[in-house]
Amino acid sequence: MSMKKYLFVCDFDKTLSFNDSGVLLSEKIGINEEGFERKLAEVRKRNITQLGGELAYLITNDPDYKGKVTKQLFKEVGRQMKLKKNVSKLMVTLNKGIGENKFCCYILSACPSEIIITAFKNILPSQHIYGTTFIYDDKGNTNSIERTGAGQGKVTALDYLREKERIPRDRIIYVGDGSSDLQVMLHVNAYGGYPIAVSTSPYLGHISKRTVLSDNALSILAPILEDIMNYDENEIKSFFADTGHTISEWSKVKTDWLILED
Repeated sequence: MSMKKYLFVCDFDKTLSFNDSGVLLSEKIGINEEGFERKLAEVRKRNITQLGGELAYLITNDPDYKGKVTKQLFKEVGRQMKLKKNVSKLMVTLNKGIGENKFCCYILSACPSEIIITAFKNILPSQHIYGTTFIYDDKGNTNSIERTGAGQGKVTALDYLREKERIPRDRIIYVGDGSSDLQVMLHVNAYGGYPIAVSTSPYLGHISKRTVLSDNALSILAPILEDIMNYDENEIKSFFADTGHTISEWSKVKTDWLILED
């Protein structure tokens, strides 16, 4: 059997983490979650940035954020990010490969790069993390945006990674959780790739091949093993058992989203 090479790309906030980096960052400078959500809603209403790029916009333009966010603060938030269970084991398993299948793992997110790099210290090399990057002044304060990993920026970065790793478009696996992943998941789907949703967002439900809901990052492997590796249910259970995890419950349901009006 010849080896197959796949590009495995994950979003960060609420995909590999439990909490939202924007909320944590805002709280650090005295803005509570409600205030942060209110500011996000206003930016989206004005349609002045791509989906997912709202935090970067606030950091560089909003008077409550501008001049208060530093590279050191990003690192502090990164150290406090709570990752989902077995994120490290997920990356180790994929980097090791499954059978004759090799996976090139990356994180692609609108979250500030310094936050992800700090949170993923000793889990994934920094050169495999593509987030929003900023230009800093001499004191380490954020000055302007160098590159954002939101909207079309995610699509551009994904295409760059595919070309860098020399992987066909139909061997891209992308995992995301919200509306900021919509554009890149549509792109992956259009070329026969494999998008996976890890939330009940109705937008992603129509685009993703599968939706996986779990607080354990290893669960992302289940649809990959079943649909891409062609493992049957018993083989999947054995695979997880070999990693030291027993599937105690596995519910497969088709979700219908309906809005009925008179």
